[in-house]
Amino acid sequence: MATFVCRVQFLDDTDPFNSTNFPEPTRPPLYTFREDIPLINQLAGVHRLLKAPHKVGLPMVNNQPWN
Repeated sequence: MATFVCRVQFLDDTDPFNSTNFPEPTRPPLYTFREDIPLINQLAGVHRLLKAPHKVGLPMVNNQPWN
C-alpha cells in the first residue's frame, strides 16, 4: 500500500470580501492519501479534517486544463 502525504487546505471564496467567517488555517494539516484508492473516494476524509463549509463533490476538484 503506497501512500502520499501532503498538506491540504481550502479556500473559502464564497464571499471574497469577508474572511472572518471561515479564516484560512495558518498551517495546513497533513493528510495521507492512498494510491490504491481513487481520489474521489478520499475527498470526504479531507473535508472532515479541514471542517470546510463547502459541500463535498466533484466541483471541489478542478481537473480541467486552463484555456
